[in-house]
Amino acid sequence: MTLDTQLRTQLTSAVDDTTVPPGLARTALAGGRARRRRRDLGGLALGVAAVVGGVLALPHVAPGTADTQVADSGRGSQAGLEWARSLPEGQAAALPFFGRGGLWSSGEVFAVPEEVNRSMAPQEVAGGWLVFLGAGESDIAVAVLSRDGTLRRLPSETWDHGMGDARVVVSPDGHRAALGRWVVDLDTMTTTEVPHQPRADGTDGYYTNLRMAGFTDEGLIYEGAPFDRGVGTPYLLGDDGSTVEIDPPDGYRDTHVPADALLVYDDTTDPTGTCVTGYVIEDAAWSPIGHGCADSTIQRTLSVSPDGHHLLTSDLPRVWDVRDGEWDEVDVPRDLVASWGEAWMYRAAWESDDSFVLPVADPWGGDGQVRGYDQTVQVVRCTVSTGVCERAGAEQDVRVTQTWSGSTMARFAAQ
Repeated sequence: MTLDTQLRTQLTSAVDDTTVPPGLARTALAGGRARRRRRDLGGLALGVAAVVGGVLALPHVAPGTADTQVADSGRGSQAGLEWARSLPEGQAAALPFFGRGGLWSSGEVFAVPEEVNRSMAPQEVAGGWLVFLGAGESDIAVAVLSRDGTLRRLPSETWDHGMGDARVVVSPDGHRAALGRWVVDLDTMTTTEVPHQPRADGTDGYYTNLRMAGFTDEGLIYEGAPFDRGVGTPYLLGDDGSTVEIDPPDGYRDTHVPADALLVYDDTTDPTGTCVTGYVIEDAAWSPIGHGCADSTIQRTLSVSPDGHHLLTSDLPRVWDVRDGEWDEVDVPRDLVASWGEAWMYRAAWESDDSFVLPVADPWGGDGQVRGYDQTVQVVRCTVSTGVCERAGAEQDVRVTQTWSGSTMARFAAQ
């Protein structure tokens, strides 16, 4: 199955009856597939489906200025930018991103070759960043961009038969990447095929493919065959090539990013709210870390902090504390979040165990017709333990363009 076919298969049915802000990309979601099908159909967006952990993407900078007037489809965007500008100044975002002048990393700017697709967020690896090349499926590739601007392509087999779940995850030391059905050694560019491949024709009409969840200190967590109604069996792939099936707890529906954090939901325990139990991987098994019931139904779960402690949901400025089973809150005006609609949900990502970053833009997006427009973006960092938000680096005046993978709209991919 090609990447284009796979994306259409996964996304079209979910958005046929939904009006979605153009150019937004869904990041790695916490929450079960059954839950996602029931509640999140309105949250999926056409366009890029690749997920790279811990990444910030700002719009592609292109020369010239759009002659087309752009309708502001993001409600409250100017008010959001004014709020962001009023915050105290903090350090630049730690996550790499494409911004004005090239690739930004910890306040430094690096040149980016023309063939790099800036609508796909970069991810830090040993010796540089993992980036995507090409403007269409026929010439798509993945490469390591070094600090001196040179590119090293990943082996062609990682893309030539489609990418499966369209997800790329990187090991904690930055020396390996897992994508499609492969693990790639980024130093030698050798590939290893992951075991437990699904049947090519799917199972009982459900889409089945390997799904990379992420690396842990114990190895790679992924879902493979056998599948139950499209949901794969979770495995731990060790460094020696052996695999261990990870028996999930009762109520399991999905594995999350980071790979060693899993959330199980029970909406029946308390009909007025959502009960959440958190687990982490310990010795190739799930170990519970906390349980609690929210005082209201959690409508959308977005991403889990790297340590599995906090859950970012659509209830911002409230953030769910998985271990203590209660809400924390950050200093973002609640009415401002409401005015943004769904736009912010696809862009926030965890920068550390305790802080997440959110690009606030004006305009949030185009009218769905134009292929380019100018956008001002201020990245905001919020720290859960203190509740304080600040500006993360300089404001960016950038150019948004459309590519095969969707818009180069400002966005993050979750940790």
